[in-house]
Amino acid sequence: MDKLIEMFSDYLAHVRRHSENTLKAYKKDVRKFLTYVGKQVNNIERKDVEEFLKALSKGDITGESPRETTISRYISSLNSFFNYLELSGMISENPMERIKHPRIRRKIPDFLTEDEVSSLIEAFNEENELRQKTAISLLYYAGLRISELCNLRTNDISFIPPFLRVEMGKGRKDRLVPLPDKVIPILKKYIDLENPKIYVFENGKKHVHPSTVFRWLKEGVKRANIKKDVHPHTLRHSYATHLIRRGVNIKVVQELLGHTNLSTTSIYLHVADQEKFDAVKKL
Repeated sequence: MDKLIEMFSDYLAHVRRHSENTLKAYKKDVRKFLTYVGKQVNNIERKDVEEFLKALSKGDITGESPRETTISRYISSLNSFFNYLELSGMISENPMERIKHPRIRRKIPDFLTEDEVSSLIEAFNEENELRQKTAISLLYYAGLRISELCNLRTNDISFIPPFLRVEMGKGRKDRLVPLPDKVIPILKKYIDLENPKIYVFENGKKHVHPSTVFRWLKEGVKRANIKKDVHPHTLRHSYATHLIRRGVNIKVVQELLGHTNLSTTSIYLHVADQEKFDAVKKL
């Protein structure tokens, strides 16, 4: 099993050019599936896949009932695995045929108001908390994922013109994110004073850990007296929501966020739609 999974992993990395996180998830999913069915891959049938997915949905595989998104990821993992086996000639029939993804209920992401974002950023003292204030500012004003913030390097920053280059992983084109005027002075001040060598937010020779940024954020939320459950991704959601509300084209927002599919970005359209419904109720 181990050798087969490593061969599959090499295929994902070098042919499909998936990210490291995707490799880890797909390998783990496939290992659980093969352990559950206990068969040679050329003997696996569609009913084995269906039984596994049924057990997964009941919580027998992971110990708890997973969300639809998790079940969908397992199906994607197994699709990729059996496609690889079919391409390699290890199987003649693909047991994943007619296995459908569950219908996922799209939830409108939580976000902060523009006033709440301002209060959060102002909660950090620029004199002795410049690092924290700069990091939280970039999470919002550049719409960064926390992993993108932590991995940001000094040579990814341009002040003329002002933008960030964000690495998008294997096989994906890096995206350029323009920096708004509000964040440029604090970022420039931080770079000039701290003079980071490799990573913008360093911890020795490594980059700062995401848990550290999460701790900074929680402290800021507490000081700003924001009662919402705020995570680093909440600022990215807020960035996208505020752009949509200001009338920015959905395709532009997609590019700024680095979404592969427009359907991922379209969830933010519901926020604008809700405002329209709320407005009509006031008539």
